Amino acid sequence: MNQETIKKSLLIIKSQPGGLGAVEGFLRNREWKVKSTTNLKEALIFLVQEQPQFVMVSIDHPNRKVRNLPKILTQAFPVCVIAFAEESSAASYNLLSTCATEYLLYPPVTGPAVERTVNKYYKDLQTKGLSPQQMRAGLSSEEDGVIAIKGEGGFSAQNAQSVLAQMFSDDAQGLGMIPGTNTNNSGPIGHGIGAGTLHSRMFDTEAATPLSSSLQKPNGNLPGWAPLPDIATHKKNRLTPEQIEEDPQATKKDSIILRGTKEALENSCVKTTSETTQEIEASTNVACIVIESSRFSGYLVTAMGKDKSLDAAFIGKIRERLFRFLRNNGEDIRDGDSMDLEIRQVPFEDWALQYAEFLRKSIHNGNEVAMAFFPRADIKSRHGDSAAEEMASIHLEELAGDVAVEFNVYIHLPRNNKYVLYTPRGGVFYHVQKERLQSQGISQLHILKGDLKDLDKYRAQNFLNEKIQEYEEKERAKVTA
Repeated sequence: MNQETIKKSLLIIKSQPGGLGAVEGFLRNREWKVKSTTNLKEALIFLVQEQPQFVMVSIDHPNRKVRNLPKILTQAFPVCVIAFAEESSAASYNLLSTCATEYLLYPPVTGPAVERTVNKYYKDLQTKGLSPQQMRAGLSSEEDGVIAIKGEGGFSAQNAQSVLAQMFSDDAQGLGMIPGTNTNNSGPIGHGIGAGTLHSRMFDTEAATPLSSSLQKPNGNLPGWAPLPDIATHKKNRLTPEQIEEDPQATKKDSIILRGTKEALENSCVKTTSETTQEIEASTNVACIVIESSRFSGYLVTAMGKDKSLDAAFIGKIRERLFRFLRNNGEDIRDGDSMDLEIRQVPFEDWALQYAEFLRKSIHNGNEVAMAFFPRADIKSRHGDSAAEEMASIHLEELAGDVAVEFNVYIHLPRNNKYVLYTPRGGVFYHVQKERLQSQGISQLHILKGDLKDLDKYRAQNFLNEKIQEYEEKERAKVTA
């Protein structure tokens, strides 16, 4: 495919106004037309007017709603969306790995890396037997139960206005209209609904996600709109602590740890007279107490309303009271650590009802707090001695492929007894690296002994994220069934 005949135009939506200067300079020197901005409305105006072939979206943008943009843009416009991370953190790597596009750029993002991704896109087109013109034709399609909203002309102001509404329904009045849309009372999408009315009737202004299908089309048909099921922010009728306790799904097995957790939670929560509570919805920040005894082991995971980080003193009280209860009842419980984890975004209660051994909930200082126990047999990591006293060896199987590590990973060179840094803390240990090491007969890697606690945290996050992925796949199967 002759790429010289393709317009080299790129839109970059980044997190900081001064970011990616070197990348932009590199591309402009290679005759790319680059528009770089942090402002979504400005970006969509460029998208409609200039019709670029490529759009880069930063998952580190300060507005979290931008993380949904790759999926929405792919549905709304005939563009190739490239998601990228600007921060070298485990959170950014996890967000990027779950992004709704196959084209990803991990930090540090460079000009050559962008062009390699572009070349991969063209190569994929050739493999599929498509031309860029066909991709830009704006044909509608259905995928994963979601109807694409590409218009007849591909790029349209109506679609741009739809994207604005889906991204910022609660800020609609301040965003105004995209140039080229109608400004009369019919609104950008027609059928007698103005922008403000459309937003108030079609969206939950707090979660910024479509409500039920009956509300998505109040007049029976609104062209340009498509349901975008978002598992992580789906809302339903709230269950009270009493209802959860009575739910058969919430107690798969009556056990001493269930009774101890309930007692420790109730005795640690501070009840207030407030009539309103901060509900648990989509969670990413959780606390984890490691449970290990002669009879059972696993992770006791706690989430709080509005995805708030949990106070260490509060978790400490629960842990102390739980362990005292278990010991007083004859359980040989080992001292387990508590740690803060950052997991993939998930509707905590729905997920725990399906995958946890039990779920219990209470109210603490006006916030819902839920605790769920996830059993795991191999709760402790496998590690041994290294040649250096300050190092520990870990089995290669302890590392998950394509996941950021929470510690420095080293390879030992026996010939000169040196340790070479293989993957730095926060960097991604790729599956292809794992396969390469296996093919070379290397089964042991090495970390600092001081990082063994970080290894336990890493293993806990991976274990829970795998459970979340199973839950997401099951939910998607329900949608497409």
